Amino acid sequence: MTRTANITWIATAVLVGCAFVGYSLFIDRVVRRTYQARVALDGKEPFGAIHPSDPDSVILYRKGRNGVTCFDAFSSKELHERLSPQNGQLVTVEYDTFNNFGHVRAYNVHSVDGLILANGDHVIRPEFAASAGVAGNSKSTTDCW
Repeated sequence: MTRTANITWIATAVLVGCAFVGYSLFIDRVVRRTYQARVALDGKEPFGAIHPSDPDSVILYRKGRNGVTCFDAFSSKELHERLSPQNGQLVTVEYDTFNNFGHVRAYNVHSVDGLILANGDHVIRPEFAASAGVAGNSKSTTDCW
């Protein structure tokens, strides 16, 4: 091999290595975040009914930045029964957030009050997939994170 070929090979290896490290550190990172959220059952959340006719409706809501309320809505009999004693109270909610360059691009609710709903991007059962939203005048897509 010539000296030029060696330099080209080394440069290519360095570029591939940098791309791999950059991807690993900054793209598609999964971060678990924990928050305290209030439980609202049967569509009785403080900012208007989301699922008013659903008897298994569960809304988890918490304060975000800039005065917004962040919420996740479920239609799950199991989750409803488990959280009935905590209606109106705070519970621990863990989220798996998927980040690119430090910005959340997607998330799943990992667990609520110790009940595992999802593992990474895999939701355990269809009724554990949440509808999410922000109530209030959100100034940024990151007001909940």
